Amino acid sequence: MSLVVALLGLAHAQTPAGGEELGAIEAGEDLSVIPGIAAGEPPPPEEVAALAQHIGQQLRCPVCQGLSVADSTSPAAVNMQRRIKVLVAAGYTEADIKAFFIERYGEWLLLAPPADRRNMLIYVGPGLVLGGGLAWAAYTMMVWRKEPDEVPLPSDQGHAPKDRYEQRLLAELED
Repeated sequence: MSLVVALLGLAHAQTPAGGEELGAIEAGEDLSVIPGIAAGEPPPPEEVAALAQHIGQQLRCPVCQGLSVADSTSPAAVNMQRRIKVLVAAGYTEADIKAFFIERYGEWLLLAPPADRRNMLIYVGPGLVLGGGLAWAAYTMMVWRKEPDEVPLPSDQGHAPKDRYEQRLLAELED
């Protein structure tokens, strides 16, 4: 139960803050520049679309949240994918572009968050729950199947007389 509460808290902490339209581009904003980061050598023009698609597949649509930016048709995702393509063409690396969007929207935007201490519960939690459940089931089955070594027959305790079937069975077991 505490795992569920922890995961819900983590999910709530990673939801985007409201107030501004997600994916909106500010008027006069230069789409080909990431403030504070210098662009490198741009890739060949034939590789720009494929690299932008690859980066877009790794970022979550801020509106749909179940689709990547590359797969979503929401206006916010279309704007983000367009900006990714412009930034790739300007010479920014995949790491620069991801860092820009993470700074702007938060780490929740990554479809596959990095395996650091905060996110480790997401990666390890299901395995721990499954392992604990299997261990509990195995223990329970062992307890249920375990029978006492010597179970006296009711007739041996004097509660009931031995019938013919029981006498034949005991005779066969002794042979």
